[in-house]
Amino acid sequence: MKIILSFLAIILITKDCDTAATSHNTQEQGITIIYQASSRGSFEEITVSKDSFSISSDRAKKDITFYKTTSKDWNESLKLLDAIKLNQLPNLKAPTSMRQYDGAAHATLIIKNDKEEIKSNSFDHGYPPEEIKSLVEKLLSFKKLASKQ
Repeated sequence: MKIILSFLAIILITKDCDTAATSHNTQEQGITIIYQASSRGSFEEITVSKDSFSISSDRAKKDITFYKTTSKDWNESLKLLDAIKLNQLPNLKAPTSMRQYDGAAHATLIIKNDKEEIKSNSFDHGYPPEEIKSLVEKLLSFKKLASKQ
């Protein structure tokens, strides 16, 4: 009887490990990274996920253009995202304040997954907090990729 219970325990532990690995991959697939910049007269949104990225300059999001995300670009984006402490994202301080007098568009970085959405404080478009600067620059580079496709 003890042998059977031990065998079942091993099977269940192995199954739990497989489930954890699968859920990590599922969570990775469910990640969406969004950069938004808006002012009175302009709007820009870049949304990047594992399979595609989209660019919209329409505030109502009726005119969105989709493109294929390469695995290289997605992996680079994930690497940059991993370098950010997501729990501190809403508390990051903007290095400049030009958006307060219409000197720059308001920008935000949003990280979504299947369970939650984490949004940064507003910062000046083109002047992100140092902690997210590399990721924001990567997201903005998707506009250049779109013009080549």
